[in-house]
Amino acid sequence: MVNLAKLLAFSACVAAGCEADVPPPDAPGAPTVEYLTPTEHLVRASMTLRGVRPSIEDLARVAADPDALPAIVDTYLASPAFGAMVRDLHAETLLVRVDGAPFRSFHELDGRTVAEVQTVFEEPLRLIEYVVTHDRPYTEIVTADYAISDPISAVVWGMTRDGSASELQVSHWIDARPVAGILSSSGLFARHISAGANYNRGRANLVSSALLCFDFLHSNIDLDTSIDLANPQVVSNAVRTNPSCAGCHQALDPLASTLFGFQPGARYVSYPVPMWGPQYAGWMGKNDRPPGYFGVPAPTIADVGRLMAEDPRFPRCAATRFAAYMTETDREAQPFGWISELTEGFVASGYSAKQLAREIVLSDRFRVSHVTADATPDEAETTNGMLHVRPEQLDTMFFDLTGVRWQSSDTGTVYEGATVNNNQPIPYGQANLLRSDHSGFRTLAGGIDSYFVTRPVHTTNAVSSLTLRVLATTAAGFVVDDDFSLPAAERHLLAGVEPTDTSEPVVRAQLAKLHARIYGALDPADGTEVGATYTLFASVLARTGDVRHAWKTTLAAMLSDLRVAHF
Repeated sequence: MVNLAKLLAFSACVAAGCEADVPPPDAPGAPTVEYLTPTEHLVRASMTLRGVRPSIEDLARVAADPDALPAIVDTYLASPAFGAMVRDLHAETLLVRVDGAPFRSFHELDGRTVAEVQTVFEEPLRLIEYVVTHDRPYTEIVTADYAISDPISAVVWGMTRDGSASELQVSHWIDARPVAGILSSSGLFARHISAGANYNRGRANLVSSALLCFDFLHSNIDLDTSIDLANPQVVSNAVRTNPSCAGCHQALDPLASTLFGFQPGARYVSYPVPMWGPQYAGWMGKNDRPPGYFGVPAPTIADVGRLMAEDPRFPRCAATRFAAYMTETDREAQPFGWISELTEGFVASGYSAKQLAREIVLSDRFRVSHVTADATPDEAETTNGMLHVRPEQLDTMFFDLTGVRWQSSDTGTVYEGATVNNNQPIPYGQANLLRSDHSGFRTLAGGIDSYFVTRPVHTTNAVSSLTLRVLATTAAGFVVDDDFSLPAAERHLLAGVEPTDTSEPVVRAQLAKLHARIYGALDPADGTEVGATYTLFASVLARTGDVRHAWKTTLAAMLSDLRVAHF
């Protein structure tokens, strides 16, 4: 449980450079820890930063010279796929990716499907991606005087565009809202509405929990159960005068007051959605506490952004969130010493999130493989040496390997709850089955729906295994037929064989390349690992006499292997 007074005292201590009474940092290279090999480390770094397996050339380069790994990581950080990872990371924090209650595709968006319009919730994530990939100070996500729009989000939320054909561009809000990066985001607050007499408290706690790692709901408070929660007047008095309630509300309510001006819900009759307006302002008579930031007056959300950027909890929380996401461990489980080192480097780099990500993937903690037999139960319990592929990574990886994007048909799928002006159902459109819950399997594959399921699953279970098996079978059937219809130089996986090749040396050579490409393992063609895969290929070929069928079966087995689901 977090104690607000202790947390603020610790923050002040850190800001002053004092010595805190905290556990010492983990000792790298402890005898109970074993590390990944250099090529295994490369696979984990590539999957984490880009969602794809490394190339065979990169594997061979690191196998020959492990010191080449940092330079390769730098190329990964410069790739567009890293930006997608940044969005995925912050989507788990901000919980904005939802498939329910879509915006309608009327007026300027007539003809757009629900799946297309629903991407408007990427708006705050696009701003964060822009800041990180352009290596701007990470504090800009709460201080930026601009937003990032695409043609759909600009219409729905009301943002300027210069009329160019570019999908994404730096934009500005067309209303008079105070601007503070994602703290001014229509997409964020349309997702996280403030119902009834909540008066923006839920939104304020979201901001605090996500960006400061301070969740008011986890405060160490003894609740007064005698309060009549059904009486609004009693509750209003209690949050100001009852010590049990005021312990949290004296900090929460001023932060919530800074958010007045944003529409409590997301109601609209035309575009743009009026998420900001004077009719939604006025904290007096509601929270009855003037706008502030943990004891400091903050008249607007722009002041909150400035104060947050200066708060020592902000960089430490960022380091914690990045480390937790990239090691697939809980935020609360991050070692104090390691996070302190990451935070210090993060601040010293000018708040470069790219540098923070680099430090994490090159750290000893990131490359832990497993604990040895002499590890204590606590060490074994807190060590995560096998990372599980997220559904977003699975989608990216399979497309990179096979050219297959697992999607639904865009015909016959209708979102019955949403209508256009003539009361006709709106087609849902084509759904990515690994990134959608309305028409897909995102949660079954271990992901979140940002509403009912808010924490991912980092282990393989029955449904995620079944999802992988169906995906592998689908992709294997496609890639074999597609590859054999193309010249060798244009193929995805089967560039080393033809449909007529059945000789063992040729097949084994191709299988060795598949082991490297799919598993990230440089297994020799005459080794036991490739030999086991060849036995499968040969047995299917002997039974059916069909080379294509043998390759489809072999690839389906390889792509559904647990080595694909983990790294």
